[in-house]
Amino acid sequence: MNIAIFTDSFYPGPGGTENVIKTIVPLFEQKGDKVRIYCPDYHQKNQNLKNYDIFRIPSIKLTYCDMIALPSLVKGKLLRDLKQFQPDLIYFTTASAMAKWALKMGKKLNLPVIATLHTKFHMAWYESTKSHFITYLMLKSLARKFNKAFSVTAVSFDTAKVLKSYGCKNEITVIKNGMDKKNLDITECNMPIKDNFIFLFCGRLIKSKQVQFSLKCLKNVKNTYNFNNFNFWIIGDGPYKKKLEKLVKKYDLQNNVTFLGYLNDRKLLNGYYNAANLMLFPSDFDCDSLVVLEASALQLPTLALKNYGCGERIEDNVTGFLSEFNEKAYTKRIWEIINNKELYDKVRQNTSSLKAETWDEVSDHYREYFKNKIEEFKKGQQN
Repeated sequence: MNIAIFTDSFYPGPGGTENVIKTIVPLFEQKGDKVRIYCPDYHQKNQNLKNYDIFRIPSIKLTYCDMIALPSLVKGKLLRDLKQFQPDLIYFTTASAMAKWALKMGKKLNLPVIATLHTKFHMAWYESTKSHFITYLMLKSLARKFNKAFSVTAVSFDTAKVLKSYGCKNEITVIKNGMDKKNLDITECNMPIKDNFIFLFCGRLIKSKQVQFSLKCLKNVKNTYNFNNFNFWIIGDGPYKKKLEKLVKKYDLQNNVTFLGYLNDRKLLNGYYNAANLMLFPSDFDCDSLVVLEASALQLPTLALKNYGCGERIEDNVTGFLSEFNEKAYTKRIWEIINNKELYDKVRQNTSSLKAETWDEVSDHYREYFKNKIEEFKKGQQN
């Protein structure tokens, strides 16, 4: 197969969609497929990755680390490039400009266009616009794009439900993200541990990741239970960092919280996963977080939320921990985990058996799905 991927989110962006594409494209190509990625230029030269076939498109800055592509500036060149590449299908992993142009090019070249949803856009867009009305209009536009696609996938059942709430009428196939069970080499982290209980967060520092919620719950643990023998390592960067730093001071957690910044060294990141005791990930935004899977591969359990995407894989008190999404419940759950060493040790041993396939297996699911949809599209054209 020749697969054209259209996305507004790719390297050097640091998000989950970018990492999924970076991970799965080489697996397609190892199995004989050709993949060309159509994405923004991020206003940077020489940002193409070795061994990736990329067509960069002029872009403008949208948020902290996201760009929106402007395909209209190169539409002739874009069409010529696609004709030369000769894709069997177009696959878009976005809801912005590149989704629109994936549909345009699919119609122009008479190709099936497959869409997927990695993000809860109602939260991301409201955080950017601060307007319920503008967010509503943007979600209606998203739904129209997904309804025009030949078929639709999502990375979790929670995400599929959210997409339906936006107005998507297409049938949605869930194909979950994979777990990397190979790159588990460790560089020891140089943070002091002593006998403290180590909490960890890894991800973009934006409001919808709910790091502020974790800080408030840790403040409650400290004050309610008179417990101070803990550290909270925050790995990542983003526009919400300054707000979080203010909250650390407000909650008197300066001696407990350390901002470690964005880590691009996978071995060092693995070292932090390995040294920590519990991942705090009360995100109602993430659909199927890669960091939860990465942590579980190194036997770091996660405390996630019930009835949200990141909690779908976790069996409570078996392969991780779950909590209701309220401050009192999450605080109580943290304290229970700290104090029940027998339960914690059992869960930590089980964490690496979290229900997740390898990326190689996930790529096979996508390839089979793509092939079936190509054949289905061709039969529809013949009738």
